[in-house]
Amino acid sequence: MAEYEFVETSSRNITENGQQLRVVNFRGTDQSSVPNEKLNVDGSFTMPLTEYFQAGVDGELPNKIKEYVVGRLQAE
Repeated sequence: MAEYEFVETSSRNITENGQQLRVVNFRGTDQSSVPNEKLNVDGSFTMPLTEYFQAGVDGELPNKIKEYVVGRLQAE
């Protein structure tokens, strides 16, 4: 996953159990793919709205997305 670059493709606000959340849709692309091969990772996840905006201000949203993907891949 070290070679993957993650970007937000879209997002929207939702309210769940009275909590403001952001649904983040993303795409991860392997920038060092073997010629003529490509494996993209697409998905979405929710995060607290304030955490989303803070990650955006700090330029950390791609890292938050990557943390989510790696966590899901390692989950049993």
